[in-house]
Amino acid sequence: MNDHEDLMETPVPVRVKGVYIAESEESNPAPVVLLEDEKGRIVPIFVGLSEAISIHHALSGELAPRPMTHDLFISALESLSASITNALIDDLDGGIYYARLTIKSDSQKNEIDARPSDCLALALRAKATIEVRERVVADASISKSDAEKLTSIENYLQ
Repeated sequence: MNDHEDLMETPVPVRVKGVYIAESEESNPAPVVLLEDEKGRIVPIFVGLSEAISIHHALSGELAPRPMTHDLFISALESLSASITNALIDDLDGGIYYARLTIKSDSQKNEIDARPSDCLALALRAKATIEVRERVVADASISKSDAEKLTSIENYLQ
């Protein structure tokens, strides 16, 4: 690999900017999570409605009266003295994102293939690092003006 290829494989730290709804005349409203890196590049990840609500709850610190699936997973890990240390969105192929969770137990780390939406919901709850490979950021980022056209999911949850 040359230096450019190495750079494109580098994981870039991102923060979850929020959960939004993309509306269009051609299709039904679709939930989308926006990730933002330190350069201000924005990566949209389209997710299912239940995952969007779970991510929104994690961002806002809301707790459901009973544990939801992502809360259950975190509790199960904690009961096994394990924790999520990292979520990495590492590929984009044919419009589909691929991701992995890193789980630490004792001195052992394991990477597990997972949907990006689950990675985000779990990483937020675990306060784990969220990263996206540079080439994915470069390929998938949208303009700030496109991001501003999205509606916050809060408008739909009221």
